[in-house]
Amino acid sequence: MLSKRVILSPEAMFQEIGGEGVILDLKSSSYFGLDEVGVRLWQLLQIDPSLQAACAALLEEFEVEQGQLEQDLTKLVDQLIEAGLASIE
Repeated sequence: MLSKRVILSPEAMFQEIGGEGVILDLKSSSYFGLDEVGVRLWQLLQIDPSLQAACAALLEEFEVEQGQLEQDLTKLVDQLIEAGLASIE
């Protein structure tokens, strides 16, 4: 999964509020919440859709083991795809 590119939906409006993030899906009018790491992932993917590059940046910014981060990112990206907020390229 880390070798994939994650394309964020143009129908998703992102807002950071006090270290947490909220994404509004304009198509379905549903909300999706992100924690601090999720917010940073979203910001990184807006700049570069490479999940591998985002993972490398997050490893430098947060105290987390690589294996755990990779699992968490895969789970979060799967949830974003399921919610229609992202797609894999």
